[in-house]
Amino acid sequence: MRITILVNHDLPALLALNYLIPALKQHDVSVFFSLKKFSFELTKSLTELAEFDARSLDRPSRLLSFEAFGAKLLNHVNTVDYDQFAATKPDLAVSIRYMTILKSDAISVPRCGVINLHSGLLPSYQGVMATFWAMLNKELKLGTTLHFIEDSQIDTGSIILGSETEANYRRSYLWNVLNIYRAGCANILQVIAQMSLGQSISSTPQSGRAYYYSFPNAEQINSAGIPLYNQTDNVDPFL
Repeated sequence: MRITILVNHDLPALLALNYLIPALKQHDVSVFFSLKKFSFELTKSLTELAEFDARSLDRPSRLLSFEAFGAKLLNHVNTVDYDQFAATKPDLAVSIRYMTILKSDAISVPRCGVINLHSGLLPSYQGVMATFWAMLNKELKLGTTLHFIEDSQIDTGSIILGSETEANYRRSYLWNVLNIYRAGCANILQVIAQMSLGQSISSTPQSGRAYYYSFPNAEQINSAGIPLYNQTDNVDPFL
């Protein structure tokens, strides 16, 4: 299969690539990443988290880098970068933390559709930083949801598979985000294996009350009672 993976240029997405790419050697894989500046000012804590994430990507570790996977910058998949995306002629597109909302033309490119690994349980935790909001709500389980992207709405597509991982409140938000990706990526690999055998992929429309979350403010971050990151956080324990 020809598989095009769309990720964000951050530590959790790079960890996901390290889970996925070695297991996809029999496939033709292209990787693109988004790297965008926010059009609004983040809180001090979120800015510090982003800076820590960026520093972590520069540190030597057992992670293979974006460059090692041949990843290329692709911020504007719906407009000026559309032809570059379409030229990969994917059977399947996989989105993980990608920071551009795909519109109909881009969604229609892959023959088997676009699947997205969302870092939260849907429909209860739509939007950004789902793991943070789940921890703010003192959930015992954190999770991922693998779903189809069917239109330009955010996190509303039919659900294929979900995963649940125990929350660890002795650790940071970032550690807990990293901790959910092994199970989520295993679900991606399961779906790709089924598609490779020509099996149809069953999915279920989302049901129940949906909650959409945006970036937390300083008061919400403080009330969560957990650090967004610790200086000792790194990816090696997850490899």
